[in-house]
Amino acid sequence: MLLTQDKWFQRSSLHLLFSALVINKLTYALPVYAGQLTADDKNRINAISRKAMRRGLTLTAFDIDTLIYESDRKLFRQATQPGHRLHHLLPLKPQLIDLTSFVRGNIHISFPLFNIRSLKIIT
Repeated sequence: MLLTQDKWFQRSSLHLLFSALVINKLTYALPVYAGQLTADDKNRINAISRKAMRRGLTLTAFDIDTLIYESDRKLFRQATQPGHRLHHLLPLKPQLIDLTSFVRGNIHISFPLFNIRSLKIIT
């Protein structure tokens, strides 16, 4: 327990407060600015996490690289849903062309299915 302003807080309560205030502020829009973080910035953020754990404000230390990975993954998973605002920016799903029953005149030609996007134009 920690004494703060004449009130006792248990470590679990402090962990919830730390998660709600600090980690929430860090992860808000993290996919947007994560690419701009330098190695020094990441080390400073990780140092804040270690100090908070040493001082009893949180039960576990977090790693900024893990938070970046999780937030990127969450954003991509949400953006792949049809109702998401960024969904229209994603490339279309590959379409398969069925050339197995292509008939030209009286000649019947059979081809396997293939992916349009895997074709390369050779000049």
